[in-house]
Amino acid sequence: MQMPARMAHHLDSLFGKVVRVLENACKDDEELRAVLGDSIGNPELMRKRIEERVRKKGRNFHKSKTGSVLSFKVSFRDFNPMGSYMWFELFGAPTDRDVDLLGSVIQAWYVLGRLGAFNSTNLQLGNVCMDYNPLYDSEKAAKVMPSSFHDISDVEFQDNWGRVWVDLGTSDFFAIDVLLNSLTVLSSEYLGIQQVIFGGRRMGDWEDGMTNSEYGYKNFQI
Repeated sequence: MQMPARMAHHLDSLFGKVVRVLENACKDDEELRAVLGDSIGNPELMRKRIEERVRKKGRNFHKSKTGSVLSFKVSFRDFNPMGSYMWFELFGAPTDRDVDLLGSVIQAWYVLGRLGAFNSTNLQLGNVCMDYNPLYDSEKAAKVMPSSFHDISDVEFQDNWGRVWVDLGTSDFFAIDVLLNSLTVLSSEYLGIQQVIFGGRRMGDWEDGMTNSEYGYKNFQI
């Protein structure tokens, strides 16, 4: 059944207004620009991009993502695994919920590291085909040299920056891969992260010793 010409014209006009609203919103919304990409100015392509985004989100519109569609940047600045800060730049000042989310991830990561989880000398199942019943040598695992985190600070926040000091001890560097894998999902689903920096003594407008909550300071105790 063909749509009446008057209704089709009305829908085209309505979509045109939506396109203009989206184009104007993109000027101040980096995430929206990332969704629409190079489709800005092309109404049909914009519609396809939006439909694709809706399909990826699923049908539960009441459970919207609170993270970022942008991937965060990772960089290293004279990172010393025996004692350095890790920095997290967020898209805005964190809420108490955001502090708990990021702090809990760091805390869980530290507990695993403290228990020797990040030890590449005992990776018996990583490259094994799980279609069969693999064998695990517990005696071999018990003889491996322990690998453990040594120390960590509380997670601190000032404005849109967070930091935590860590001494990885004898843990392997794939502990960092595990953390970044966790932060990738945390950022996309719950808490937008702009960048993660390993090393460095000061980022943004960070001021050591400023622990007054009235000036945007928050912390998560590990």
